[in-house]
Amino acid sequence: MKLPILLGALLLSASPAVADDFLYVSCEMNGSHTKIATPSGDLISDVPLVNETLSFKVDLTNNKMRNHHNTLWSDIRIEGNQIVQDEPDYGKGYFGQIRGVMPLNLPGPATVHNWFKSKSEYEEIKAEGECREIDSSVFDEASEQ
Repeated sequence: MKLPILLGALLLSASPAVADDFLYVSCEMNGSHTKIATPSGDLISDVPLVNETLSFKVDLTNNKMRNHHNTLWSDIRIEGNQIVQDEPDYGKGYFGQIRGVMPLNLPGPATVHNWFKSKSEYEEIKAEGECREIDSSVFDEASEQ
């Protein structure tokens, strides 16, 4: 399975990072990526996510965002001072949930809790981190790598 839009989550503030109603954010995340065989419950892998850097482009006008790994836009909503991505994920042979929360005003903390289930395994990604504003050029450069 692909490593999903991790934050999903997840971003930001209305200062230098905002250009044409877009907000650009970078988040340093730490957590774990666990895979378990189903139905046996045997551990397949448990990999730490250490200093995983995710960059986001947030469309505040249309309540959408994308990360530097994926050109597909995801729906978001604003709840108080947070940007929330919380949506089902259906792929070939699996289903899951992507949930990420980021601050609307930066810098600030972010969380991710994504899970995916297929006939043969259950996968879970949990992470916490800190987000900061970035320039659009930094996002563009990360997208090209």
